[in-house]
Amino acid sequence: MNDQSKTKQTLIHELASLRQRIAELEQSESKSKQVEEALRESEEKFRTIFDKASDGILIADVQNKKFLQGNAAIYSMLGYTKKEIESLTVYDLHPPKDISHVLDEFEKLIKGEKALAEDLPVLRKDGSIFYSDVGSTSTTIEGRHYLVGIFRDISERKRAEEALRESEEQYRTLVENASDIVFRLNSTGHITFVNPAALRIMGYEEKEIIGRHYLTFIRSDMQEEAMNFFGRQFVKGIPNTYSEYPIIVKGGREIWLGQNTQLIFRDGNVVAFQAVARDITKRKRIGEALQDSENRYRELSIVDDLTQLYNSRHFYNQLKIELDRSNRYKQPLALLLLDLDNFKAFNDAYGHVEGDQVLQRLGQVVKRCLRQTDSAYRYGGEEFTILLPMTTSEDSVVTAERIRMEFKKEIFSPAQGQDVHVTVSIGLAQYKPQEDMKAFFHRVDQLMYQGKKNGKDRVCSES
Repeated sequence: MNDQSKTKQTLIHELASLRQRIAELEQSESKSKQVEEALRESEEKFRTIFDKASDGILIADVQNKKFLQGNAAIYSMLGYTKKEIESLTVYDLHPPKDISHVLDEFEKLIKGEKALAEDLPVLRKDGSIFYSDVGSTSTTIEGRHYLVGIFRDISERKRAEEALRESEEQYRTLVENASDIVFRLNSTGHITFVNPAALRIMGYEEKEIIGRHYLTFIRSDMQEEAMNFFGRQFVKGIPNTYSEYPIIVKGGREIWLGQNTQLIFRDGNVVAFQAVARDITKRKRIGEALQDSENRYRELSIVDDLTQLYNSRHFYNQLKIELDRSNRYKQPLALLLLDLDNFKAFNDAYGHVEGDQVLQRLGQVVKRCLRQTDSAYRYGGEEFTILLPMTTSEDSVVTAERIRMEFKKEIFSPAQGQDVHVTVSIGLAQYKPQEDMKAFFHRVDQLMYQGKKNGKDRVCSES
């Protein structure tokens, strides 16, 4: 090969090498552009997150504790501009009295001993203070140590917590100083809390009450009723109820409590009962005394004072009731009408005081001869009526004869040395279904007078 050919071959080889180098440079430049583009996109994403974050973000130089940069949220929180932030240090963002604590927290964040500092007081530009939870991460770039802090304003939460704390303190003060009993039960009815008033009124120590079932304090004969009452409230989810029960306090004494019981719910389920109770023993006693007084007054208004039998006004009320019952249930009913024989002559001879003795003794005899279901009345003067429910005419004759004979045995001594017997005439009849009340009474009245006409001291019936 001549020199010219060698030169040509060398040129061709160098050209190929050059082309390969150019291709490699072009490929390298393309990769560099891709890296630059990826880096730019990453920086844009970071900047978007950084600037748009709702939490405040500050980047600090750990060495001199100066702030280098912040986002829009932190500028808004603190009231500083970007330029002002860059002139501040950690010391400038916290009240002087809290600096020591804040720096301790700062050091722990730098060392990675904790990732979150809670409830840090932060000082705004205008001098006001808010509280923040500060999360952090640290990084080292070209030998310098940086701390990225993320501030979350928890002032609203702090205010809510403070309000809750104050509310709980007020509630505690109210409960502990209340004159009424306040207690709480779990869902099974066992006592979990009582206030001082409960201990004072019931006489127990706290350890003697806590853990006991509420029903064990209620008088034994009322426990089942109470169990049903509160069981119904629990099952039906009735939010509030009022009830009154007798409670046995220490020493065995009984008091009455009137209590409002409230259900405590959690996630829609009943988890406890809370009750406020008041000692209503005096009111209860007064109420019972008033009821007794009303009963006595009512009894006096329907009872004849002399004979202690019911009076005629009550007779007509009871007769109507018994007639309705007889018609409804198809049960027999007998009526007796009694009249003392020759009573006017007795009064004229011995006086009304002795005559009252006769009336009184007749009332006693009648009571002795009647069943509990029967009732006797002084109809007027020397006339008496007797209602015998569920009694036929034949059976009522037996009762009437017993009264007549027992009364005839009674001995009266209206004057010295005189023993006198007084007799009674009795008419009786059985009620006819749907019979008019006046017609029924008239039939019995006529039978009694028939007995008078037939010689007195006898029982006269339709049979």
